[in-house]
Formats: sequence, C-alpha cells, structure tokens
Amino acid sequence: MSEKKQPEQFQYNTVPTSDNTLHTLFIENKRLIVPVIFIPGVMGSNLKEKTGKINSKIVWRLDGSSSLLGWAMPFYGGASARKLELDPDKTMVDNRGKIVEAFDAEVARIRKEYNPKIALYRRNHQYNEVMNIEKERNEKIKKAKENNPENRLFGSRRARGWGTVGYMSYGEFLDKLQNSLFATNGQMPKVLQDLIKKEPMFKLDEGSKTSLKFKDEQIEHCNQFYFPVHAMGYNWLESNGTSANALKRLVEVTLPNYYKKRGQKCDKVILITHSMGGLVARYYTQAIKGSAKVYGVIHGVQPATGAVAAYTRMKRGTEVNSTFFKKPIDAIAENILGKDAAEMTAVCAQAPGPLQLLPTPQYGKYWLTIKTPNGEKESYPKSDPYKEIYLAKDKWWCACEPHLINPCNVLNDKEQMSIDWQSYKDIINNHVKSFNQSIANKYHPNTYAFFGIDKDPDNIERTFLTYNSAFWRGKKVDKLNLIKIKLLHGSNNRFNRHIGDQKRLVLNELHGSRTLKSENGAEEYTLSSANGNGDGTVSQRSGQIPIEYLTARMHFPVEHEPAYKSKISQDFTLRAIVDIMNKVK
Repeated sequence: MSEKKQPEQFQYNTVPTSDNTLHTLFIENKRLIVPVIFIPGVMGSNLKEKTGKINSKIVWRLDGSSSLLGWAMPFYGGASARKLELDPDKTMVDNRGKIVEAFDAEVARIRKEYNPKIALYRRNHQYNEVMNIEKERNEKIKKAKENNPENRLFGSRRARGWGTVGYMSYGEFLDKLQNSLFATNGQMPKVLQDLIKKEPMFKLDEGSKTSLKFKDEQIEHCNQFYFPVHAMGYNWLESNGTSANALKRLVEVTLPNYYKKRGQKCDKVILITHSMGGLVARYYTQAIKGSAKVYGVIHGVQPATGAVAAYTRMKRGTEVNSTFFKKPIDAIAENILGKDAAEMTAVCAQAPGPLQLLPTPQYGKYWLTIKTPNGEKESYPKSDPYKEIYLAKDKWWCACEPHLINPCNVLNDKEQMSIDWQSYKDIINNHVKSFNQSIANKYHPNTYAFFGIDKDPDNIERTFLTYNSAFWRGKKVDKLNLIKIKLLHGSNNRFNRHIGDQKRLVLNELHGSRTLKSENGAEEYTLSSANGNGDGTVSQRSGQIPIEYLTARMHFPVEHEPAYKSKISQDFTLRAIVDIMNKVK
C-alpha cells in the first residue's frame, strides 16, 4: 500500500490568552469535491405556499409525526383542504425544516457550560454580569460555528439543502452518512477504514458485478476526494420530470458555482435516492442527458415499474400496516397520508408526481382483477393501463373516480366535473404516460440498488405485506330496502361514500326517487387486503430491478419509509460509494 498522505497540523492558543485550551488547525491537502446528493421519496420533501415571502405558510412539514397532525383533523385535513392546499401550482420547496448542523454538539456544550452561570446571575439580579457573560457565550458559539471543519469546507448543512427533506425520515441518516464520509480531524473517517476489517452486513444478489469488499488501497483511494452530503427536496406534487430539471440545475450550475466561490472544484456527483426519488434521478440521467455528470447512482426501495399501492390508495386510502397498540405514531402517520379514497383522489388527481407511481406497462398485465357475484372474472390491463384503468371513466373500478376529483364542487355541477376530468386526463396523457415511456428500462450504467422483502415468502409479516395485484370480490346485496341513496351526476350510479375502507357499492338499476326498493338492485365489491411480498408499499415485482441493468443489488427485510434507517442499507450505501469512486482515476 502506498504511503498515506497526512495533512499538516499545528497547535495554537485561543484568544484570550487566559484560555489555555489548545486547538488543532489542519491544512488539508487539495482534494476533489464529489457532492453526494440525497433525493427523497414522495411526500418526503417539505413544502410551503408559493408566495415569494420568506415566512410563507407551511403546507407539508416532516420534522416529526406531530408536524403533520393537522392533516388528520376532520375539517382542516379533509378532502377539500387537501384539494386547495396540496396543489402543485400553489406550493414550492421549503428549506426551513429541522436539521442537525455539524456544530450543534459543540454549541450545546458551550450552552451547557454558560447557562447555569447566567441563571445564577439572573437570580441575584446581577444583570450587567448577565449581559457580559451572554456576550462571551455568544462569541464562543459564533466561533464554534465558523471554525467547524465541515462547515468551513462545505458550508452549513442548511445551505446544502438538508432543511428541504423530512427530518423524521432522513435526518439521522444524513447526519450519519456525512460523519461516515468526513472526519473533523483531517484523517480518513474511521467508519471508512473499518470497511476493510468488516464483512458486508448483506449478501449481494446473484449476478452482481462487484463484491463490495475492499482492500486497503481501495479505501485509501477515497482519500483523494471530499464527500459533502447535499439533499435535494423537490415539489413531489409536480411531475418528476420537472424535479429532474431542478436536479439538472443543481448538479450542472448551482453546485459548481457554489464550490467555485469556496475555492474548490466540483465536476460530478453521486446520487442516492429513496423510492420515487429514483424516478427523478433516472429521468435526469437517462432522459435529459445528465448521465455524464454522475459517477454513480444508489437506489433504495424504488418502485421501478410503479406500485399497485398507488392505485389502491386512490380507491381505499392509505393501508395501515402498523397497529395503534404497538406503533401508534406510525399508525397515525400512515392515516395522515390520506385515510380514504376521497382524500387521496383530491390530491392525486391534480398531482403528476404521485400519478407517475401508478404501475407502468413494464409492470406487466393483469394486476387488477374484478370477480362478479356470479363468479365471472376479468383482469386488466390486457395491454394498455392508461386506457383500460386510469382513464376508464365509466368503470366503477377506474383509478380515479370522477365524483371524487373535486370535493369543492359540492353541488356536483356537470360542467365543472367535465372540466376536472379533462384536467386529470391531460395529466395522464401528457405527463404520466410520456414520463413512463422516457425512463422505461433505462438506468445509469453504474447503478446500485436494494429492495425490501420478507425473508419468509410463505409467512409474510404484516409490515411487509404489499399489493402485488389488486383483487375486487363482488357479492349481491339483499338487504337494502328503504336505504336512502344519494346519487351524483356523472358518477355512473355509484354511492358517494365508502362502506368500510375497502368496499364499493354499485347500483345495477334504479327504482323510485333515490330509494332502492329492489332487493337485488346492487352489488358490493370488496378490495382484498395486500398479500404479496415487498416492503409494505413497493412489491418485489417492481422493487427487484433486473440485475442486467445494475452493478450490484441486494434485498433484505426492510420497510419502505424507514429504508435508510437500517444499518444494513447504510452499510450497502457506504460501500457502494467507495466502489463508485474506485472507478474514478
């Protein structure tokens, strides 16, 4: 192994000279800046009102589970509120979210040292002393921030976009990743060094083109680079194509200028994605020619060909895999995303991003089945999911029920319903279909991926049960005498309500004035619960990207939302970064 280049270092006394604490100043060897950009999943970015004001209203904030509780309120968080506020044209990315700065620990130590003294002086009414000691404390805090090695080299974490992504899902991972890639003492981070001694925490899938096991010189090679961690939140209500263009500006314009002003060079990046963020990265690298600016891509739990859950959620709301008794916060959070079809449809019908998660033609045929009370079965799509499922307006099982698109249209005005449907139709044709076609079976040539499934496919735990397909089972309803039925114009004789969270009532014939008197005038269809293997959201069928497109792939039991909180996925991600950089000479 070649001799390791150590940074020069000097010790010096701080000012004032009465403070005998010694600090070490490192003069770093020149290294190439390789930004590691994290791209979150759907609903994983913080949003605010698009007003142009710095303090504009928070719309979607993921500092913690309690940050979103407003959306669980029956009035504030209902379908109408979602329609009005979660609008791609009225929202933008918000960088004010909770983060952990590199200097937070040192600032906390200084506050702990000074705050008892300040409290004592206040109790004794020695207000001049309070002012003096607060001034001294604040000066130390200021210097701690300015002199923090990571902050000095890369800028603050907020400046690197960490506040744009949900702390609840990603904050701890980003902090751990940055600490694994940068040591404040100027040496190789211990976590990186330990990759030589430790075996991977995972087994790669057969067909992977690398082992992700390293020798000394391969780890030492990384000492030529700096890896500042950036995050790119995006407006997940907009098309992922729009978000990909934002990524293009970040990679090709913003970051080179940012580091040039800091006297450093930045040419290419590494992308790490979660869920839908993978679609953003694929569109950037493959559809708008960003591949040459990216050393490599790491995908986590990506719905590579879409997710049946995107369909079922528009029909029944978000599936709740957590129990209120064991995981109450998780269960509440899952409900917040949209507890029924009305809430989910009100948002998704106007938002290209979520609609681009619907199963693509590459997902395959026949993932939707309807079984009538007579036992007859019909499965879709036979060839075209856009025409047969997403735009099948006259079918009760279509993805988007026309009467749920606009909850503000309380009078069910036919003309307004027609306008709303046309708007949804335009999104499917102009943004969803074309987007899916542009990235179909296309990946960066140096791509690493992991996906989640239960290790026992014959006894899948509840948290891993995933919709691999959707199955509606029908039965005759024979006890509907005198039930009042509120019919909607243009709703194809559907009830404007859900019975339970997975059921639909469909009228076969009308009798009397909005009153069903025939015992056999309706059918009840129940959407079966998820029973396939996956991560709770993305099925194995979509998450398991064909190995021929990848450099390395692995799977393990991990749930969708907390995918990057796992030590296994973190180990895979770090090793993938090292492997990517060993191809850079």
